Amino acid sequence: MKLSAFRNAHRSYGMSPKKEHEVSRMSEYIDRLLCSSSADTPHHVVDIGSGQGYLSRALQNLGLHVLALDSNEIQTSGAERWKAKEATRRQKQLKRERDAQSVPDSNHHYDNPLFQSHVPTSVPSASTASKNIIHNHMGSLTHQTICINPRTLESSIDDWLFSGEDNQIAGCTSMIGDLLVDRTERRTAEEKPVPVMMVALHACGPLTPDVLRAFLSNHRRPSAPSGRIWTAQALVVVGCCYNLMALEDFPLSRSLCERTPVAALPLASRHLAAQIPSQWLRNETSARETSLAIRKVVFRALLQPVLEIIGAGEASANHTATSSSCHVEGLRGAGQTPENRRLGKLPDAAYKDWEIFLDRATSKTGVRLDQIATQLPVYIHNERRRRQLESALSVLHVLRCIMGPLIESLILLDRHEWILEELNKSSKAQESSAMDVGLVNLFDQATGSGRNVAIVIKPREWPNTI
Repeated sequence: MKLSAFRNAHRSYGMSPKKEHEVSRMSEYIDRLLCSSSADTPHHVVDIGSGQGYLSRALQNLGLHVLALDSNEIQTSGAERWKAKEATRRQKQLKRERDAQSVPDSNHHYDNPLFQSHVPTSVPSASTASKNIIHNHMGSLTHQTICINPRTLESSIDDWLFSGEDNQIAGCTSMIGDLLVDRTERRTAEEKPVPVMMVALHACGPLTPDVLRAFLSNHRRPSAPSGRIWTAQALVVVGCCYNLMALEDFPLSRSLCERTPVAALPLASRHLAAQIPSQWLRNETSARETSLAIRKVVFRALLQPVLEIIGAGEASANHTATSSSCHVEGLRGAGQTPENRRLGKLPDAAYKDWEIFLDRATSKTGVRLDQIATQLPVYIHNERRRRQLESALSVLHVLRCIMGPLIESLILLDRHEWILEELNKSSKAQESSAMDVGLVNLFDQATGSGRNVAIVIKPREWPNTI
């Protein structure tokens, strides 16, 4: 199936324009990347954090054999439902083609197991991976639900490639992972490792570094066939949710770790990395959303002294241990202190003006301002003073957000440098093909795809698409 047909099919399934843009751009890039005459070009792709499986199905439609991994059982279940819809659509298409040809043996393709789907009616458990596969003339797709980390990622790929013993179709073929093969051609451990590409579209928080660690771990293994059954041949990963990064995931590169003082990104800075101020005013809708977002930050900042008064009073009443104060201090500026968690999220309507916000916030937290009136800042009830602070805080927040793309660039460049360092160590330890590492701008941020840069690793002899 061509990618245009894929887009048309999934438009009717409710894929958002943003997701359609991302899936089509990423699958087209992977298609170009794999357009090589090399015998080692991967036909096996692992989609990590596959979600609803949009990218997985697009890659399957390119003729690739795809292992789709996600840690969320609900997401996997949703992907299975989309898979069932796609199978039904394909079977209808095959029937139309068969009827149009009107040849006596046209049923033979429709009845062939290669064109039949096997979709479960129940959701797979977290402990048992879903091994249900669509087979057609263009590729195959296997969904699994696992808790994703470098160890489970590698073992899932091992199982996928060596799961032939328990999977029989039509009594005449066997399986290597999800590949239909003749029994006489079953792969043995002595054969050349299977080349595999790893991909991830918006791998959240620590998932991106974990995917990179799994790739590098496999790449460092001995090159002898008996040393590994598959080889990490290429990688295309777009990360997101920098605020969820693990502390040990920045900095990663030696060049930053060895700096004095060591570069550090507190939680408030990692939150800023998601900002794309260049797109704030691209249209009226975006401008309204930006204005509301700034107002939310400013109003909550103005309320902060009230929340701190509440927190101080409760801490005194409960004789809170001072050991927790350092932890709370590290959360300031990111809306994650206990008092801020108590306030939680408020609906957009609560931010219409200051009076409405103050009423909704104090009602939700159970605070009576008259009981702490002597401790309140003057601006709480002084409109002129408050508006001055609102203006100053708005400017400050915008200036901070302008730094967001710089922070994201620092994170990406740190990962890029770290990968190069690790690959250089591998090449010194063993004879291995040289690899190119690059940062590729895949998406148009104007579509809403704020995280638009892919980390790409590929063999140097492949076409130069970085």
